[in-house]
Amino acid sequence: MPHIHKPQLYRDVIDALVKNCRSGQGQVGPNRARKGLWNRNATAESMPDQYRFNELLARLPQRDRDVIAEMLAQEYVGGVFAALSVLNDFQVAPFEEGYEGAAYNDFIGRMDDWSWLEK
Repeated sequence: MPHIHKPQLYRDVIDALVKNCRSGQGQVGPNRARKGLWNRNATAESMPDQYRFNELLARLPQRDRDVIAEMLAQEYVGGVFAALSVLNDFQVAPFEEGYEGAAYNDFIGRMDDWSWLEK
């Protein structure tokens, strides 16, 4: 495999996506599920879908809410993976290839705390 040089922007974007999954927007839904309250402002009239989410979460024991939280977190990671896959498919620079084959592979590696191959 030839040596691949990626701009710092590539690594910064991948790392920002990892951070977002772990402690940013990717944790909003999971945190709500764990707390058992999706949206404190939801009413049956104003936001019926979110009100139903509140009702469901309120009925569940903590263990089940934790499972739902993990599902939501994994789905968020899956969405980032899918977006990087599309960038790769459309050959959008600098995501047209990665150190480990494709940008989504590098993203998954960084989610597993792999180090970058070069700085």
